[in-house]
Amino acid sequence: MILVNKGKYLVGIKKMASSGTLRPDKNGSQSLSLPAFYIDRTETTVENFKKFQPRYNEKLYTNGKPCPQCPVMGINWIQASKYCKWAGKRLPSEAEWEAAARGNSTFTWPWGNEFLPQHANTFGEKDGHLSVAPVASLPNGASPYGVMDMAGNVWEWVKTEKSDLRVVKGGGWTSYKNQSKISFRNAVDPKLKNPTFGFRCAANRRS
Repeated sequence: MILVNKGKYLVGIKKMASSGTLRPDKNGSQSLSLPAFYIDRTETTVENFKKFQPRYNEKLYTNGKPCPQCPVMGINWIQASKYCKWAGKRLPSEAEWEAAARGNSTFTWPWGNEFLPQHANTFGEKDGHLSVAPVASLPNGASPYGVMDMAGNVWEWVKTEKSDLRVVKGGGWTSYKNQSKISFRNAVDPKLKNPTFGFRCAANRRS
């Protein structure tokens, strides 16, 4: 896991981005103070998820081929939460997720303010992948903290407070580049099992 330092982090954007099918983030940005925490360097892999749920079958999403280092896919918020708890961790909050993706910068994407196709596995871009990719396949897309795949590959569930819906972040391999912005949020039913939905875990830093 990677340590994200205690400090103030930018969350959200200054101008609302629109989408015909997804819910955009709230209008406006804010600086939030966060305690130090840990976050997984990569999305939870098929290999690790099968230790928790041995009958999980990634071949449904990988054209029938085994891919132990691919991110686990088709997972709903409830399953993601249960896995993190089983692993002694938890889902990151949305603010923590953005802090891990942006660091102390004001970046639009984890690497900067210009979208670079070779840095994220998204739809129709020249990233070398037609569908999901093994985790950390695009190292140039790492965040300032060295967290991988926070733009594209699979959407990631985060902990969402005071809502019947739950949020996924980061976009997936079927997402357009604007949907892979750090600030973009997609609010959906927590029971939804979308083939492009995965997750990573976080943990408190013990003093």
